Amino acid sequence: MSETGALPTKYDRYANKFDVPMLVLAFVFLVVWSTRIIGQDLPGGVRGTLIVIQGWVWLAFIADIIIRTVLSEKSWKYLWTHPIDVIAVLLPPARPLKILTVFGSGTVLASKKGAVQSSQAIGISLLLLIWIGAVSILSAERGAVGAQIENFGDAIWWALVTITTVGYGDFAPVTTEGRLVATVMMFIGIALIGVVTASVAGWVVSLTSNKAAEDAEQDEEVRDHRDDAMAQRVVDLEAKIDRLLELQGEAPPGKQSQPRRPGAPTEPE
Repeated sequence: MSETGALPTKYDRYANKFDVPMLVLAFVFLVVWSTRIIGQDLPGGVRGTLIVIQGWVWLAFIADIIIRTVLSEKSWKYLWTHPIDVIAVLLPPARPLKILTVFGSGTVLASKKGAVQSSQAIGISLLLLIWIGAVSILSAERGAVGAQIENFGDAIWWALVTITTVGYGDFAPVTTEGRLVATVMMFIGIALIGVVTASVAGWVVSLTSNKAAEDAEQDEEVRDHRDDAMAQRVVDLEAKIDRLLELQGEAPPGKQSQPRRPGAPTEPE
C-alpha cells in the first residue's frame, strides 16, 4: 500500500520486489570490483571471470534504472530525483551508497528513532566511501609515473585522511583520474561533516527536549501533591475547629453533633 492508502502502483510493486536484490547485486559488484583491483597478481582466467561478472551486474543496473524510469509517474524526472541510481550506472562501484537514501525517506534526525537510523546510515556510508575511494585511487595511481600510492594499505590511509578533511599530504595523487577521485572525496567529506553535525545537534536537542518534558512533568506532580496536602490540612484544621466548638457547646451554625458510636473513645472533659 502507498502512503495515501491507495493501491500500490506498478512502480511500487517493482520496487518492493527488486530493491533488495539490486542492493545485493550492488555489494556483489563492489566485492568483485575491489578484488580485481586489489588482487593485481590474480591469474588471467580469474580476472577475466571477474570482469564478466562486473559487466553483467552493470547491465542489470542499466536495465533497472530504465524500468524504474518507465514505471515512474514522474517519467524522465525520475532521473533528476534519484541521482544515486544515475551515478550507479555511470560509476557502478558507488551503487552500495543506496544506503544514503535513508536520509530522504522521512527520517527525522531530532527524534530518537531518527537519530539511531541516521547514525547507522552515516557509519555505513562512511565505511563504504572510504573503501570505494581507496580502491578507486589505487586503480588510478598504481603504476603511474611518480605515483605514491602503490598498495591498498596506503590507499586506505589516503582515503581516511582525505574524507575526514585532515589531509596530511604524505600521499598525493599524481594522475588526472586520481585527482578527480580526491576532489570528489573531499567534497563528500565536507558534506558528511555537515550531516554528522546535524545528526549530533538533533540528538542533543532531542535529549534536551525530553529532559525539559520530564522536569515539567515532575514539577506538575510536585504541585499536585502540594495542593492535595494543603487541601487535606485545611480539612483537618476545620475538623479540629468543629471539635473544639462542640466541646465548648458552640457548634457552628448548620452543623449538629453526631451521636457517639458504640465503642468509640469518649472525649476528655
